[in-house]
Amino acid sequence: MRVLHITNNYPTTKHPIFGIFVKEQIDSLNTLDFKNEVLFINGREKGKFEYLRSILKIRKKLKHENYDLIHCHHALSALCLIFSGKNINSKILVSFQNDPIHELGSKVFNFIKRNTNGWIFKNNSDLITDELSFYLPNGVNTSFFKPMDKQIARKHLNLNRDAIYLLFVSSNKIRKQKRYDRFSQTVTILKEKYKINNVQEIKLINTSRDKIPFYFNAVDIHLLSSEFEGSPNSVKESMACNTSVVSTNVGNVSELLKNVKGSHVSEGASPEELAFLVDKALRDNCQNGLERLIELELDIDSVALKLKNIYIKLIN
Repeated sequence: MRVLHITNNYPTTKHPIFGIFVKEQIDSLNTLDFKNEVLFINGREKGKFEYLRSILKIRKKLKHENYDLIHCHHALSALCLIFSGKNINSKILVSFQNDPIHELGSKVFNFIKRNTNGWIFKNNSDLITDELSFYLPNGVNTSFFKPMDKQIARKHLNLNRDAIYLLFVSSNKIRKQKRYDRFSQTVTILKEKYKINNVQEIKLINTSRDKIPFYFNAVDIHLLSSEFEGSPNSVKESMACNTSVVSTNVGNVSELLKNVKGSHVSEGASPEELAFLVDKALRDNCQNGLERLIELELDIDSVALKLKNIYIKLIN
């Protein structure tokens, strides 16, 4: 099966973890007899006009190449494909990274849906209404993200042996939806109200990929303070390392963390509630995050097989 992946999220030398989850998903398909090609729309480094240029690149590519399926990662990638021309013979699948309401809005989603064949949602969205709408979060490479001794991880990163570390994650920059302001306020409350004076922040932003599993294992808690998400990869990567998570109730986090010891999802989104849950989580270490991840079949190999079945269903 020949598949063209069109994405505006993909790692570069300058931004090594931007879109890494897209690359890793594509790589996971290489072991399943797929011939994968990637057309990367590098709007982040080349500017918004790169999206317009990509329309011509896609049109030229499809004029000379045939694919069984075109998989667009993100609504913007789908729009570029749609605007490239009407004579597209391949089936078109679109993966939305967030709920489509937060990814250009409902009108754009309805336009994309009319012009494509199948849709993947990372959260269990209300927009999943038919057999060509699929709920499929990204998988985690559990050979890469796995539990290790906390003090060994801290030594590797030259971190303080006795500090309490809270982890903030935001790919290549601090994006507004991640609500660092809420994260920072939570840390302040932990120091002032709960007298946890040795709490420290670690911001994981544009970090070398080989160091990331050490950070997830070195910290005490991953605090996700986001306004909205789809299926946050950082939560699943924390789970794979058996690291506790405290999170706002976004995306599919409640499902991911169900019955995971030492992890909590807030009812609201106030820093006061998040601080209360962090204090609670510090008293009870996570021990079964990886077990829960495997139970949900969200390791990267299981997700690759599910994605293969979606491809086959669309083509047939």
